[in-house]
Formats: sequence, C-alpha cells, structure tokens
Amino acid sequence: MDQSLLLALPDDALLAVLAFLPPRELFKCRVLCRRLRDLCLHADLWRRVRLPTCDPTLRAALRLAPCLREVLWYYLGATAPWAEDEDPELSRSACVVARLKLYVNNMNELRASAAVLKQSSLGGVKELVLTFFPNYCGAATRWKTFQLVSAINQVNHLYSLQIKIFSKDALLEPWFAVVGMVGVSSLKKLSYASPSYDFYLEYLLKTHAATLEDVHLDLTHIPVSSLKLLLNLRTLSFETDSGDDLSELENLPNLSSLKFGLNCTFSTGGLKLLRRAPRLRSVSVPCADPDPTAPLLALAASPSALILETLHLDGLPSSSLLGHMAAALPQFPALRTLSMVISFQYKEVDLADFVRAVSPTTAPRLTMLALQLTPPEGVCPQAWIHGPSIRDLLQRNPSLHLRALLLPCYYVNCSWCLWDLRETRQAVLGAHARQAGCPPDCYRWL
Repeated sequence: MDQSLLLALPDDALLAVLAFLPPRELFKCRVLCRRLRDLCLHADLWRRVRLPTCDPTLRAALRLAPCLREVLWYYLGATAPWAEDEDPELSRSACVVARLKLYVNNMNELRASAAVLKQSSLGGVKELVLTFFPNYCGAATRWKTFQLVSAINQVNHLYSLQIKIFSKDALLEPWFAVVGMVGVSSLKKLSYASPSYDFYLEYLLKTHAATLEDVHLDLTHIPVSSLKLLLNLRTLSFETDSGDDLSELENLPNLSSLKFGLNCTFSTGGLKLLRRAPRLRSVSVPCADPDPTAPLLALAASPSALILETLHLDGLPSSSLLGHMAAALPQFPALRTLSMVISFQYKEVDLADFVRAVSPTTAPRLTMLALQLTPPEGVCPQAWIHGPSIRDLLQRNPSLHLRALLLPCYYVNCSWCLWDLRETRQAVLGAHARQAGCPPDCYRWL
C-alpha cells in the first residue's frame, strides 16, 4: 500500500490499522515520521499488550510506552538461568502497568518492593501476581517480606492479588502485626496458595473483609474464622479440603458460587456446607472415592437445589453416578448448565439411559449439556454423536446445546471420523439455528 494513502487516513482510522502490529513493528514504524512517532506511542495501542521478561521489546516498552496491560518480571537472582540480567528497569519506568506479575527470590524482595511502589505512584497495578521461590543455592529460606507487604498496602485501588509460595516457611510472621500495618480495603479477588499456615493470609482476609468477593485457597488449613468475616463474598473455591468444619460458612449472606478442586476429598464439614448453603447458584465438585455420589446427593438435598443454575461434576469414576445424576435432575428445576467430565470408561448403555432422562420435564431450563468422554474400548464417540440417542435428545429438547469433548478414535474405524466431526467434534450442537443467546460456535446438528 502506498505510504501516502496510509498517512492520508485520519488519526482514529490510522490507529485502528496500527493496532494490528506487534510491539516490535510499532517501534519500527515510529521512526518513519513525526506523526507516526506520536501515534505509535498512543495509549490505545499499548493498554492491551502483555510482555514477559524474555521479550526483547520489554525494556524499550518500559522506557517509551505510556502503558501496558501486563508485565512478567523475574527477581530470582543469578542462580536462576533465565534471570541473569536484573537491571531494575521496572522500578524506574514511567510506563503504567495494569497487571504486574513478579517471580521473587528470598534475596530480592527489596527490588520487587521498589517496582510495586513505583507502579503504585504512577496509578498502575490493579492486579498483582506474586510467586515466591526459595533460594536456588540451597540456603535456608528466610523471607524478609515486610517491606514488600508494606509496598502492597500502599497500592491504591488494588483489585486482584494472587500469591503462590513454593516454600514451607511463612511469608509473614505473626509478630509483624505489632508494627500496626494498616492496609486500604480495596481487594475484590484474592488467590492464595501455600504449603503451610501463613499469617499474611489471615491479615489480608481481615484487612479486606469489607470488599472481598472472590477467594481461591490452596492450603492445608482453611481459616474458617477469617472467612466468616467476608460478608460480601460471592465466590469461594478450594483446591484441598483438609477436614475443617466448612459448615460455619453457610451463613455468608452473598455466597453464590462454590468450587472444590480435584484434590478435595470431601470431609463431613464440606458435605455439611453443600447440604446447608441456601443461596448457591454455581457449584463445581469432584466425584471421587470413597463415596463419589456424596457431594451430588448432599447438594440435591440442600435448599440451594431449587435455585442452582450451574453444576460441574469432575472425575466421574463409576457409571452409577450417571444414574444418580439422572435421578437428581428434577431436584434442580433452575439448572441451566450441566457439565460432566467422565474420566473413566463408562458403559454405553448407562450413558444412553442418562441421555434419555434429560427432558423438558426433568430439566425445564437446561440449555447447555457439556460432556467430556473417555469411551470404552471398541466404542467410537463420534459415531455415538451421530446415533439415535443424540438425535432423540436434541429433538426432545429444542433449546438444548450439547457440547461434547470427544477423544480421537483408536479402536474403531468410523466413517464419520474421516471427514465430518474432525473439525466440529468440539462444537456446540443443537436442533435449532443459531440465534441470540446461543454460544458463538453453536452448530445446527439436525
């Protein structure tokens, strides 16, 4: 294209063209003329850019760009092979970073603190992700994070904080509370993963109790007493269930989404919470030994069953759970999305019985049925999609979408696998033409 024609465009149109260029090309274009020099550094071009430490344009962007969506920076010391150069460019930059991801070593907390303070002074850092690694030289881990914690407290309007600790040592000892750290209550999302008890988590929960809405925990001990203070909590998720009495959380007035990770083995307290929570609209639970049906049965007997809209069951280990799910469908009249991961081989007849149980009578509002299947030996899942049970399912439920994540066929040579479902095996299938409210990949199957 002729450069004169390109430069004849008004600024807004030219910015729309430049938005297709990666950062490296924007830096090349800015040396062509004065107009491009200014436009190539326009904030609209940079506020969605994400740059890791290894990107060769990162340092240039920190010196020249007005803002960035995300920066990933390593503070791990010379012992880390990917972080040999630790020029503190980030702590001197005037570039406003919205999401800051820092990998911190126990010898470099001061540099990370300087970066957080600098970005806070610029009005950036709405989201902060901190990953703590111990010293690679094998020395004892002694975290000196008080200055880093103080820097985090000084960040205005911090929206999201994620902390992951790869060390058994506490990030912050309880005696630091004597200093009287006072943070600003602004967090809405908190994710915390640590192999041991950490006082800093309880400090965060208490400091931001008035604003926290989404909490994700990966811990050996759940601080139930601190979680009870989060009156605005809407989403709560656990990666492990350590046997704590979670039933005390049933009185949280706004708790509407509960997620249990695959590592959770349901204790009595976890089942009590499922059975008693009155306002759950979204639940994700694993179905594993010793009793894979216990979470489903507890939820079906809860007051939340009448208003539950989204249910995800992961790791179905036996075909009996398909029967329990079919029997429990009428207990969830408001259910809109049902997702099941069938990680173990199932019996084809059991899946067919479950599909027959899905009807406008048993699930009147169900619009999405998502299945991830591991077929038995000799069964082709693509051929099952074209079988009479799926045709009957979609005809009986005209507003239903079926999303089936089908694994490739290794045992059966199916004519459908050769051409039709090779491209559409992850599409959303239905008996209707795509309309308003349908998923973008809705595909009329009948």
